[in-house]
Amino acid sequence: MKINIPDEVQLLATDTYHIVRHKVTGIKTISVLHIDDEFCFIVQGTETKKPEKIWAFDMGTEKTARDFFIHIPPTPGEVENAINYVEDEVMPLHKLLTPDSGIYSTDERIREILQYAGFEENQDKLILTRVSMERVFSRLAAIITGLPSSQDVLPASNTFAATLLILREVMHHLGFKDITISV
Repeated sequence: MKINIPDEVQLLATDTYHIVRHKVTGIKTISVLHIDDEFCFIVQGTETKKPEKIWAFDMGTEKTARDFFIHIPPTPGEVENAINYVEDEVMPLHKLLTPDSGIYSTDERIREILQYAGFEENQDKLILTRVSMERVFSRLAAIITGLPSSQDVLPASNTFAATLLILREVMHHLGFKDITISV
């Protein structure tokens, strides 16, 4: 977790929070996850235009794939090393987040995972449960452990694997049962 958050990340975090907060009403505290190429952030706030808390992480789709995955698909050992790193990054947040806040995102990458979980985009918001996300991760794990990638429609890219891994660890270790994707 980054202590000093660059101004451009803070601005993006504030803007992203504002977009989601505008759509989500009637819920006191929300958290917003954004997974970028080189970083991630989670912001949390109440019914204000600015988040009260911003946490940035030194991991992202491209960065995680580049730092941990040598093979396509990554090997089980590469995935395990990435999981350990992501866990170490997000675990300190567990005690800092407001309990029972919902988590939201506007990310296209997370929406892509939702599509592989079997949902269609035809609503104002889409909900990806942790159970459904885990099913997609299990499919990826089967490919990583030897199932020919031609046997599944999941993208054969390390960036998809990195995004899924980050989302999984955030949801699992921070106790989110689902994530709402705003469209």
